[in-house]
Amino acid sequence: MVLLSFNIIAPEIPLKDKHLVSEEELLKITFNGTKKIIDVLEKHFVFCTFFVEVSLVEKMPELLKLIIKKGHELGILNQHSTEEEILKAKLKAEEFTGKFVSGIRQFPQFKHKSDVVKRMKFSYHSSMYFSNIFWLDNKGFEKKTVYEENELVIVPDSWSPYSKLPYNDFTFQMIPLFFYKNMINNSMKGNDEYIVIYLNSWQFVELNHSKFGLPLYRKYNLGRQMEEKLGRFLLFLEESEWAVNRMKDFFF
Repeated sequence: MVLLSFNIIAPEIPLKDKHLVSEEELLKITFNGTKKIIDVLEKHFVFCTFFVEVSLVEKMPELLKLIIKKGHELGILNQHSTEEEILKAKLKAEEFTGKFVSGIRQFPQFKHKSDVVKRMKFSYHSSMYFSNIFWLDNKGFEKKTVYEENELVIVPDSWSPYSKLPYNDFTFQMIPLFFYKNMINNSMKGNDEYIVIYLNSWQFVELNHSKFGLPLYRKYNLGRQMEEKLGRFLLFLEESEWAVNRMKDFFF
């Protein structure tokens, strides 16, 4: 099973360039990137999980409604928010969509403990390995499985036994698709019950201007190229008969 998920998040703008990019422009990037993802998924009849960053929830109600309307799952992404801010975003997302938000994903450096997450009435936490480089951590070579902590289901991030790389946004963007397919095949044929893959909404928008502060290598494959790559990847999964599902449907 492939658990394909997307982080709805704006690109990080360097402090020196913050004044060059308006909030309106960042929201437009977020909306356009997410809409392109939804369109690609719809063409392939695939349903996934979208984790929306806390600060965006109240600003983008129509996008949240669209995600649910298209049959996808909505979760919360904690980038650097307090418990109070996360809980408020969760309740607002549930109010906008009429759906219970069961999942949360957190940036490692601002991760709340499991008892705090459970107190906010989340059912599961999806771990995230955040990196802008191919950083190899020997701990990531070990196979990780789902476990419970304080009655919260913890979903570890996934690593390829083939390449020793995490299935994160950076790996998908940078690795040639034929190599990435080999990673998937080796994981699935190695009896992994599931693979968690996550990408970012901003990766599906052209961000070549210097004001966005992206290093040259991070501009590679953005926008249309990411759309096409995602489409080819979904076709590969279909032809290989690897199923794709929303996270809540697989674990509950």
